[in-house]
Amino acid sequence: MKILFGMLIVAVVASGCSLARPDKQTINITCSQQDLVVKVNGDRVTCPSKVDVRRDSKVVFEATKEGHETFSKTIDYHLSTAGKWDVVGTLCLLVPVVGLMSPGAWDLDQTDFSIQLHPTHK
Repeated sequence: MKILFGMLIVAVVASGCSLARPDKQTINITCSQQDLVVKVNGDRVTCPSKVDVRRDSKVVFEATKEGHETFSKTIDYHLSTAGKWDVVGTLCLLVPVVGLMSPGAWDLDQTDFSIQLHPTHK
């Protein structure tokens, strides 16, 4: 009985490593030109900037400047190392599945982002 109780305590304590990670991740944005209108997920930001975004969802960048082509890019996300350990723990103990449901189980594919607009050709 003591061994079973000990295993249960270890399972609960070791589970959900992803729960300990923050739900947001910082993206560093730099721009090669001045006076760009930059939007991250629809919110206007200045450039250069550091923006905190959810780590478990795609991030959409848009940049515009008169006389230049519009820039847009989407950054995706992937399972983090902590999330991978939660998968292993879930296969063994089932309890770590809680961590997989948290944003901390994910990481953005890119955290340093540079924007360069090209002039339009008429």
